[in-house]
Amino acid sequence: MSALLLLAACAEPAAPPSATSPPPRPAALAPGLAPDTVEVSGVGVATARVEPVGAGRVDGTVQLRQTEGGVRVQADLRGLSQSDFHAFQILRGRDCGADPDVHLGAEAGRHGGPYALPGDRHAGDLGNVRGDRGRGRYDRIDPALNLDGTGSPVGRAVVVRAERDDAVSDGTGGAVVGCGVLVPQ
Repeated sequence: MSALLLLAACAEPAAPPSATSPPPRPAALAPGLAPDTVEVSGVGVATARVEPVGAGRVDGTVQLRQTEGGVRVQADLRGLSQSDFHAFQILRGRDCGADPDVHLGAEAGRHGGPYALPGDRHAGDLGNVRGDRGRGRYDRIDPALNLDGTGSPVGRAVVVRAERDDAVSDGTGGAVVGCGVLVPQ
């Protein structure tokens, strides 16, 4: 036994992984989950501070609050075009540089409006906010959203776009003019 221990002690140490070693493979995702999916639990309220993007002047706040029947989405925005409608969306991406045409839940449905039947819209399709003297408010309980689980909007970007969302075509809404990231409170 002591000879065996002595031989083990004399063995060369294992070489550290080289920079050319392949990275470990990620675990397989369940069908319909995005590669950046994170399990969220215990969040009752999330808020985003919307800041101007590009040539936009939109700023304000967005608050999501878990309620019976879904999530209450409230927004108070400034800098909107006078009397114009602006697309209002939650993105799958987690920062303001994310692709604005990939909405939360895009892998599980098609693009639609906030009043579409389940499965006929992405969870992040919130519809439009109308500018009234440059200000816009949004207040609605959305049954397609949940602050818990892998489809949670917490930690994701919320955007206001320059044009109306037609609730039919992907890629409508124009340039992003305001953006913030939803953080738990």
